[in-house]
Amino acid sequence: MHPDLVLISNLWQIDHQCDLLRAEHEALANAVRAADAAVKGVEAQLSAIAVQRDDATQRTRKNDRELADYVDKRDRTGKMIDTGTAPDYAAAVKQLAQVLEIVDRLETGALELMEAVEALEEARASAQRELESGKRALVVARTALATRDRPVRAELTELLESRPDAADDVPAEYQSAYAYQRQRKRPALVNTHEQMCQTCQTRIPGQRIVETTLARAVHTCPGCAGWLLP
Repeated sequence: MHPDLVLISNLWQIDHQCDLLRAEHEALANAVRAADAAVKGVEAQLSAIAVQRDDATQRTRKNDRELADYVDKRDRTGKMIDTGTAPDYAAAVKQLAQVLEIVDRLETGALELMEAVEALEEARASAQRELESGKRALVVARTALATRDRPVRAELTELLESRPDAADDVPAEYQSAYAYQRQRKRPALVNTHEQMCQTCQTRIPGQRIVETTLARAVHTCPGCAGWLLP
């Protein structure tokens, strides 16, 4: 390998390793944030279900009270009709028909409320299981971050301390191009296969590959501008 390419490679290895460490730490931190957000989302869902459950319970109690009142009115009106004690038979019959209609509506409402409460209970149980699973995932994510946080920071600090010397070793004529590659988030070094850049798939002139392989010169890919590796 050409001596200049060795110096570029040394710097690139430091920067690339720093990139990997930062990406690893960010991924671990993102996992914690995602798990925490998921837990909070399920907790909010459980709170909403609890509100709906309370509302359904209150409506059930109200419906049951009304149903009990109208059932009692139905029974009393029916008894007066059956025993012939109704002050106004026609009015009693009409009232009974109205009461029966209301009782039927309230009984239907009671069934619907019962089904709604059951559905809410199923949703609550499902959300509770999801919450428990989410909390376990959050513990795992936090443990993974805590386990790697200090080693990653230590390794990153060590690499960053060695970087200035490695950067100074790179010949001045390559430093701007290297900085440009970093700015564009492109790899500084690229491999070739059958005269093709393996990063951008650009065809590489054969002479460049020969001179790179024989360490006679330092060349870049005409497509992505990465330095060719022998």
